[in-house]
Amino acid sequence: METLDTTVLDELRGLDGSDLRDIVELYFKDVAAQLQRLHSSLDEGDAVGVAAAAHRIKGASLSMGAARVAALAAETEVAGRDGDLSPCSGLVATLEGELEPTREALGSELSVELSG
Repeated sequence: METLDTTVLDELRGLDGSDLRDIVELYFKDVAAQLQRLHSSLDEGDAVGVAAAAHRIKGASLSMGAARVAALAAETEVAGRDGDLSPCSGLVATLEGELEPTREALGSELSVELSG
């Protein structure tokens, strides 16, 4: 699976540069907040909380074209909904490992300078 969904990127390219940068930065801030919630929920064994945080990451990632992050979040969401948290630590670790390549790819593809 590709890191980014080019169809979504084509839509995003139509936005003004500073607005686009702000949207991408907000995406990464939201994902960071949801990852904290995800970790807390995992620590507490809260499958509902895991599913909810993963769902939010999935939705935000789909809207940004972050296909690989969205796919990993979807797997985590399903595991949480099923009440099986055993694969979640590995999935979350892999998801977190995808964030920096996703940040670099979005910055490059959308020609925006991102803080990070």
